[in-house]
Amino acid sequence: MKVGYLRFSGVGRETADAQSTALKAAGCETLFRDDAQSKGAELSKALESLKAGDILVVTKFDRLGKRIKGLVELLNDLQSRSVHFIAIEDGVDTRTTDGAYLVGVIARLVLMDKALVSETTQLSLAIAKAKGRTGGRPPALTEEQKMQASKLISGGMPVRAVAKVIGSNQATLYRLIGAKPV
Repeated sequence: MKVGYLRFSGVGRETADAQSTALKAAGCETLFRDDAQSKGAELSKALESLKAGDILVVTKFDRLGKRIKGLVELLNDLQSRSVHFIAIEDGVDTRTTDGAYLVGVIARLVLMDKALVSETTQLSLAIAKAKGRTGGRPPALTEEQKMQASKLISGGMPVRAVAKVIGSNQATLYRLIGAKPV
């Protein structure tokens, strides 16, 4: 069974009509339509309706989402369920060798992009560390404040009172210096 999916912004009715016409011409028996308000609810229904051997048809890749990573995850899910995919205008049909190969290439490109981003991030962090910069939030307490709090708590002062004295809160004292609630 061929299941068609179309997505449109809601502004241009002709866009929905053109997609609908193309999907019907491709032999789709059922159509699912998402607009700006439905936020992908119909895509979820379309995906749930697909069984092994079925075909999900769209007019273009971008109808399925805005991010390549999400598209690849969707295509991998379809493949694992033995559901085929056709993007009419992009000339992709996973029932063919070329179509299946193209989907594999796209998946590899996403992995390569992820690796490059990770590599760039690690390099940037190493450069920042070499310059003496570290990331993250500044410490909640200075070493002097930690020592002062430890002395006061070990001297018997309640954690609540110590927190007021050093300008912190009880949770910070419990977390940073291991104070025990009394």
